[in-house]
Amino acid sequence: MPSFPERTELELLYCTEGRSVCWLTARFRLGRLAINRLLDNYGIKRRSRIDAVIRSRRKYEKPSFSGSYTEKAYLLGLSQADFRVRRHGYQIDVALSTTHPAFARLFLELFSKFAPVSERAYYNRTTGRYGWRLAVYLHPSFDFLLGPKQVSREISSSTENFLHFLAGYSDGEGTISIGRNSPRCVAFVWAVASSDKSILTSIYRGLVRLGFHPYFGKSQEAGTANRMGNLALHYRKPRWVVRLKRKAEVIKLLSLLPLRHPEKIEKRKVMFDLRTKCYISDTLPQWRNLRDEITTSVDVYLFSAALERLAPEISALV
Repeated sequence: MPSFPERTELELLYCTEGRSVCWLTARFRLGRLAINRLLDNYGIKRRSRIDAVIRSRRKYEKPSFSGSYTEKAYLLGLSQADFRVRRHGYQIDVALSTTHPAFARLFLELFSKFAPVSERAYYNRTTGRYGWRLAVYLHPSFDFLLGPKQVSREISSSTENFLHFLAGYSDGEGTISIGRNSPRCVAFVWAVASSDKSILTSIYRGLVRLGFHPYFGKSQEAGTANRMGNLALHYRKPRWVVRLKRKAEVIKLLSLLPLRHPEKIEKRKVMFDLRTKCYISDTLPQWRNLRDEITTSVDVYLFSAALERLAPEISALV
């Protein structure tokens, strides 16, 4: 005999446990139309077709994006700098190829709470280097990452949103470094560089609005060779850069940016420790120690990728 569930029971089964309308029709021996009418009468919001398909086919629970706009701005900045994003069926496929373990940790920190993250070693034939590729299939609510590469009005019109976007872009494409103003004096440098002139133009204008004095210009012509050891890779498009070199402004900007990349955070910390130093000889030892630590961690990470890729061949030889 058919039975009509109470609101609490239907809400538990449909909303909390994620049961489908088809399952409910079998459970209560009611037609699909009757179940849909009960949902409407009880004020229970029905799932969209996309959500229904995902729930019926998914293997893992995939929560939707429910963060603030500042969180969205950070993810937009980071994805536009360094992620490959595309639609995969109803899901959003986000991937990162990296040689830095700190960047891999950041990717896991950002997305592992939304879906399982896969990690696979790869070999880049162009550069002759090994690395790791991380990928995740996210809920369709992450489709904002598929938009055009640009700084939207919602980001540029809000200081807080702009700083979160810039933090994400800096974590992906940014450089925090120490150089020379003269043979003896130290220079603190923050910069972002890419071939996306429109994004860098928006970043430049946003920094000017905040009272900074950045340099903006072309850093490399199209076709310029970028050397990686004995290998020369040629840029397909011109490269542009936005740079700050005034120590006080670099320190101020780094204090405002909500960076999340572990390497960038460590560099910022060391730079804060050295802010009172004027001479390059007083800053290089501590800076070189951090640089050597990062280099060592990268070398170990790449070695683990090589072992992972070559494991089948090694096993065959044993």
